[in-house]
Amino acid sequence: MKSINFFIETIGCQMNVNDSEKMAEILSGKGCIQVKDVHQADIVIVNTCSVRFSAEHKAYSLLGRLKEQKENNPNLVIGVTGCMAEYAAKEIKARCKFVDFVLGAKKTDLFEETINRFLHTQSARLSVRPADDVFKYVTIMRGCSNFCSYCIVPHVRGPEISIDYNKILNEINTAVDNGIKEIILLGQNVNSYNYEGVNFTQLLQKISKTDKLNRIRFMTNHPKDFSDELIEEISNNKKICRHIHLPLQSGSNKILKAMNRKYTYEQYETLYNKIKNKIPDINITSDIIIGFPGETDDDFQATFDASRKLQFGGLFIFKYSPRPKTYAAKLKDRVPLEIIKKRHTALLEDSNIISKNINEKYLNKTVEVLVENIDNNVAQARNSQNIKIFFDCDENLKGRVVNVKINKVLPNSMSGILQQ
Repeated sequence: MKSINFFIETIGCQMNVNDSEKMAEILSGKGCIQVKDVHQADIVIVNTCSVRFSAEHKAYSLLGRLKEQKENNPNLVIGVTGCMAEYAAKEIKARCKFVDFVLGAKKTDLFEETINRFLHTQSARLSVRPADDVFKYVTIMRGCSNFCSYCIVPHVRGPEISIDYNKILNEINTAVDNGIKEIILLGQNVNSYNYEGVNFTQLLQKISKTDKLNRIRFMTNHPKDFSDELIEEISNNKKICRHIHLPLQSGSNKILKAMNRKYTYEQYETLYNKIKNKIPDINITSDIIIGFPGETDDDFQATFDASRKLQFGGLFIFKYSPRPKTYAAKLKDRVPLEIIKKRHTALLEDSNIISKNINEKYLNKTVEVLVENIDNNVAQARNSQNIKIFFDCDENLKGRVVNVKINKVLPNSMSGILQQ
């Protein structure tokens, strides 16, 4: 009897990646086989994002291609999940009548019940995915209660809810027992985690006691909730990687207020310096939104100056995209697209120079890395600071911690020579 093949296309953030992993575990637990070619699939899941218009366009483009595949194979099951499925379910069903089910981000717990209808089985057995990966995403909280004026997440994922730390620890223990070396904790705002009096710092302390777990990472953090207690824990805990992603979004207080970010640039800079002073080897990366409504040349200059002053290890720079249901979508003072593009290019080019200059300090030095993958005798690894490092190797070092001497640096990666 032919096995049932499934394909999952994940669009968007690491939260979606984690949701896709859980859906894959459910399908694998029912005897289905995950394939990398969508044309080999009997079930296709499109896990969508709605944070930016480009993500929605990508989803509809893929669904358009799947329509032809469905016409050639009427038995093909197509499901749409995630944030876009939460707020645009009616539109998806109207535009894509060939889609079999739409399951929003607030209803991910119903995936198994939903997919059972198409598998014609009452089995609820859930098997653990074989640990071919070196790291695993673990969601510690869902939703968000910050209501930044540009962000659709609170509307599609609901209010902030912390997950029972016992469930988190069980998931991590199972993953580590199956070979996972690094855990990446996920949440829209991980440092506001609080479940029955256990805060984020205390959760990190509990996770750190897991035997055979090499590394702990987490994202994303909100500056308003980054406590002195958390800084102290990162400084003292050797399992926590020396990388913090701390979104700034803008260097202009006027824009930060319009974004409802709940901090000023001066408060952000004070926090940034406090972290740097306490943890000298930390790598701090950030997010910036360019072209928020009302952003003037002076506002952008404040952001550009902040980037130069703070010297981020890396910047993720996004062009503002109005999202339905958000307060910012109602604002009239839109920045022309050509100006947004110019500002984006200017900041990106300057940020790349800064990142490369920071990476120069690693030249001719030996760093400890965790090997994540091997492809054609080239290993991809990361150091504690979350910088990708490539090196030649003629043996399977995947999952191993090794030393590499750096001989070349780029803005977002480095390469070197394996040290025996």
